[in-house]
Formats: sequence, C-alpha cells, structure tokens
Amino acid sequence: MTSKNSFWASCRENHKRRIWVWIVAVLSQLLVYGGMTMVYLSRIRSFYEGGTYRTRQAFEEAMYQAARDALGFSDNVYPFIMILGAIIGIQGFSYLYDRRKVDMYHSVPVAKGRRFAVVYLNGLMIYVVSYLAGLFVSMVLAGAQGAVNAAVISDAGLAFLWNLFLFLVSYHMMILSVMLTGNRFVTACVYLFLGLFEICANAMKNALSWDFYDTYTIAFKDSAPKLSVYYDCTANIWQLKNLKEAGEKAALAFPIMGKWAVIAAVFLALSWIAYRKRASEAAGKAIAFPVLKPFLKVAVAIPGALLIGSLVYDSSNGNVTLMAAGMLAGAVIICAAMEVLYAFDIRCILKHLPSTGVAIAGVLAIFCIFKWDLTGYDKYIPDQNRVESIAISLDSYYDNYWDENRQYINSDDYIKENMFLTDAKPVLALAAMSRQTDAEDMGQSRTLQVLYRLKSGREKARRVVVDYDDPKAVAYLDQIFKTDEFKRGIFQVMTDEKYCDGVTKISYSNGPVRTAIPAKEADALRAAWIKDMEQFDFKLAKDGMPCGQITLSYADYSQREWYVYDTFTETIACLKKNEAFYPAQLNAEDVDYITVVNYHNELTQEAVDMAVDESVAREGDMPIDVAIDVDYTVTENFTDRAQLEEILSEIHCSYFTSPWGNYNGIEDNYSVNVVFKKDSDYPYERDSYYFNYVFVKGQVPDFVAEATAYTE
Repeated sequence: MTSKNSFWASCRENHKRRIWVWIVAVLSQLLVYGGMTMVYLSRIRSFYEGGTYRTRQAFEEAMYQAARDALGFSDNVYPFIMILGAIIGIQGFSYLYDRRKVDMYHSVPVAKGRRFAVVYLNGLMIYVVSYLAGLFVSMVLAGAQGAVNAAVISDAGLAFLWNLFLFLVSYHMMILSVMLTGNRFVTACVYLFLGLFEICANAMKNALSWDFYDTYTIAFKDSAPKLSVYYDCTANIWQLKNLKEAGEKAALAFPIMGKWAVIAAVFLALSWIAYRKRASEAAGKAIAFPVLKPFLKVAVAIPGALLIGSLVYDSSNGNVTLMAAGMLAGAVIICAAMEVLYAFDIRCILKHLPSTGVAIAGVLAIFCIFKWDLTGYDKYIPDQNRVESIAISLDSYYDNYWDENRQYINSDDYIKENMFLTDAKPVLALAAMSRQTDAEDMGQSRTLQVLYRLKSGREKARRVVVDYDDPKAVAYLDQIFKTDEFKRGIFQVMTDEKYCDGVTKISYSNGPVRTAIPAKEADALRAAWIKDMEQFDFKLAKDGMPCGQITLSYADYSQREWYVYDTFTETIACLKKNEAFYPAQLNAEDVDYITVVNYHNELTQEAVDMAVDESVAREGDMPIDVAIDVDYTVTENFTDRAQLEEILSEIHCSYFTSPWGNYNGIEDNYSVNVVFKKDSDYPYERDSYYFNYVFVKGQVPDFVAEATAYTE
C-alpha cells in the first residue's frame, strides 16, 4: 500500500512541476476545437440567414457536417498535436539536460523504472485530459446550436483515437530524442531527423530515379514513404473527411492506426532502453551515446548530399558534373557541420574523418548506381513466359473513374485493378523498341505506363516510349487496343453495371448544338455504345475524329463523357430515335461567315531564333524572354457560299479532337471560327454565335492558305 501511495504521490508532485504545460495544453485544445466549432457553425448560420440554404433540412445537414469537420478529422489540428507531443515529451524529461538535476533525481531512492513511468504517464494524462476538455466544451457549443447527432459523435470518437496515436508517435519520438541527446537544440534536430528521414530519403530516391532512369514511373506503384506518420496524415486526411459512413472511415483509419501503434511502441521501447543505459555524464553533451555519432553523421549526410546534388542538377539544366560536385561539397559540409554540432567547437570541423569518408563513399556509390544504371533498371524487360498479365495506362488519355460509393478513383489505380492483358508479346515488343530507340529520334512519341505482373507474384512498373508514326509500333498497339481485356480495363462503362445509376440528365453535342435526352435512355445508350466499341482499335483511337459527345450528368454534379464516331451506327441510331443527333458537318446556308486566323508559327519561331542568336552574340548570355516587334498573325473572313462549303468540309470541332494525343493530326497554325446567322433555324446554342474549329493536317484549302499568307 505504501508503494502505491508513493507512486501516486510522485505523480502529483510531477504534475505540480508541469503546471505551465497543463496550461498550454488545455488552452491550445480549447482554442483549436472551440474556435473551429464556433467559426464553422457561425459560417453556416450566416449562409442560412443569407438565403444560401433554402430549406431547414439543408441547413441542419450543413450544420452537422460543419460540426463533423470541426470535431472529427481535420488537417488543422495535426500541427498542434505534433508540437504538443514534442513539448510534453521534452519538458517531462528536461532534467536530463542538467547534470545537477540528474544527480539530485538519482540521489532520491526511487527506481528508474518508476521515475520514467511517472513522467511518461503524466505526459499522456496531460494530452488526454486537455483533448477531452476541448472536445467536451466544443460538443456543448455545437449541441447548443443543434449541430450534434450520432454521425458527429462517431466522427469525434474515431478522430480522438486517430489523433491519440498521432500524439503517441510524436510523444515517443521526442522522448527518444531526449534520451539520445544532452541539450535542447540537438534534441530538436534529432526529433526532426527521426520524423523526416524517410520522407527525405524517399524524395532523394525519386529525384535520382527521375534524373537518370529513362523508364522510371510512379504509375501503378506506391512510391510514397511507408512508415512516415506525417505523410500518412497528409495523404489520408481528405479521404477520411469525405467518406460519409463511420464504417468506411474506420476501415481506412484502423489499419493506419495499427501501424502507428507499432511505431509508437518501438520508439517507446528504444526510449526505455536508452534511458536505462544513459550515463549521468551525458547531461549537456550533444549526443548521449558517442557510438551513435558516426552513424547519425552518415545517415544525415548521404540523403542530404544527394538532395543537394539533385537540386544543383535541376537548376543547372542537367549538368552532371555540377551535380557530382554539389553532392561531394554537400557531403563534406554536412559532415563538418555535424562535427561542430557534436562538440560545439568550430575547431572540430575536420575531426573523425573516417566517418566522413564513409559518407562520401556512400554518396558516390549511390550516384554511380543511378548514373550508370548498375542495377539494370532501364534494361529490365521480363521474359514472356514469366509474365502473368499486364496493365497499361496511356498518359495522353484521361477518363473519370468512381467506385460504388461515387468516390473518385485514380486512373492508374482503376486500371491496375481492372486490366489484365494476357498476351504479353506486343507490350514486350514495344518495350524492346523503346529501349533501342532514343525518344528524340521518334516521330510522334507517346508514353505508356506498364505494369508487369509476374507469375512469381511480384510486380514491376516501367515507362515505355512509343512512336505513333512507326508502322511496327502501330501494329503492336492495334493488337493491344483490339483486345477485350484492354477495353474493359480502360473504359469503366463497359464493366460497371451501375454506371448509369443516378443519371439525372443526358445531352448530346456536335459542337454548336446541344440536345437533351431523357435520363431513362441511359441504359439503352450505354448498350449501343458498348456494341459499337467492338470496332474500336488503335487506328480509330489515333486518327479518328469524334463527330460528337454524349454527356451524362449525375445528382452529385459530376459528369461522364462518351465520344461518338461516324462509324458508331448503333449509338447514332439510338440518338436519332431520341431526335438528338445532329451531324458534325455544317450547312453553308446556316453560316454567316467564317473567320480563319493563320498564326504563322514558323515565322514567329524563326524571328525568335534570330533574336536569340543576336542577343547571345552581343551579350553572351541566353535571354530568358525574347520579344519580337513583328506580329505575323493574318486574319481573313470568308463569306462566299462555295468557299464556305469547302471550308466546312475540311474542319473539325476543336472540342472533339482525338482524346488519345494525336496532336500531329491538327494544323496548329490555324484557328477557325464559324459564325452562324442570327436568324438561322439551325439550333445552335444561342449563348454564343460563333464556335471554334480546326483544320485537320493536310486539309487546308489552297484559297485559305493563299488568303492568309503573310506579306510584308
């Protein structure tokens, strides 16, 4: 019984010495949660009074959501929690910085374990009590305004656990930093090192990969830090905020909290071991355990020097020599700075050179691995018999993907989960061609992001550059595009049976005309479009110009689009059935005039090149911006009926150019504006009387080229 009373007596005594921490913790939690609650709810109430919310129900739902934003998952509280964890951790064990206090504490007949437990548990109590106090007061404020329901309470409870584990990691990390050091400044540096090391090392790896690997890609793979709590917070907070159901939030949050619990436990165990082994003489020294000094120096110098080299590489426009020099200089400077920090003496700048040599050797080794691809990263192409399946993503094509809860899905994530190409031969052939040909020697180069799923269970992602103008590459791409596996993996409309659920409006546009289609026709249109997609191949994707677009609008204001081609007979028949189809070809009698603008980009570029050459010859420096005095743009209006008909037969609506990146199929020198007659019966959208078109490459009429030729 005496031991029990003594323990709690020690706790009470320790609390008396931490009054200012109590004040900071309680006030900060009251300010953060109480302040956010009042601000968020008052904002919604002012919107309601201003007429933004037309119904009482909408206002109440907005109030509940505001309370969830304030009391649940919020990115505003993370800095406070991390800073609070650091303050509580460093203040609780700050006596270890003072030799006299250490001697005094150690002279008291109290076991080390109990002293550690008292300080640790009191710090945890400070956070929990202050958090609950702030949460309770905020709940009362929200409840007084009728903004508390079961969803708000569940969000607040789950966020409490999330923030508690975040605090524990920060708290334990600071305790470990205190145990490893002997003064506050070095403690702060070690704390930042522990929290940011993986982020910096990961950034270094990604930077070097982008700088030197031609096939490097972050598609289909998680290149993010795996253990960084700070990254987990920023990467997942918005998804947690946007999920509606508590079960969905819990399913996402609990695995992450489990990982944090393990990390926190490791930090606490290391802290206890360091506390037990820490000598009293360590007070006031930079590092409490001298054996750690060379390891810390190398661990800081290598990623730091490599990041410095990458910054030099980017700022010097890819100068590898300067990059290597920057890395070596960075390694030397960081090592010297850490020696000064260890001893607090500038005279120690060149001490412990062996560890400096290890750091420099490590920097050079990593640099050589990436610079000369010593691991064979770029050379990697798997054997065909080792490939289970493949997924590919084209960087020139974009679509919207949602899950069953109408939550947005990243395109690479969707394709990874839905595309399984079993015929690996054309993809591997494209990868081999990409490795053998420089991208600068290609005609119309495009990029494929490729995921190899190997029979061993491993996955490898690579970037493959493809020449759209190479007949062999076109043939391989055609083999890929024709497969049902590719179509079903990239077009969600072909696999999602609930794709049309929630459609509130459908429209079809050929550019100038936009017609409405009943929402109940969504399934029929989908079936017709899927049927027409049987003819889809790479030639259609690359060279085909859509004649129009179907747009599906949903209750949550999101939209999805399907391109329609002239050969899509089933889809066009369905559109005609609903009296919604208008051909892309316009009639000359509906057009008042056509304005063609010829920018003469070739003349502008020639003038810019000449100005650059003159500036370099005169001043010796490459100018950042070059201004030229001559405007080479020529604009011409056409009104003749025969000329209008010929122009209309050669132009294409700029809204519906190829979605697959066939930019070389457009004459970018020209811009065409079609101006309709105001009294025309053609049902063009009346909010505009002109619409932008483009010429297909090689189809500019001679009389247009002559009329818009530049003359001095």
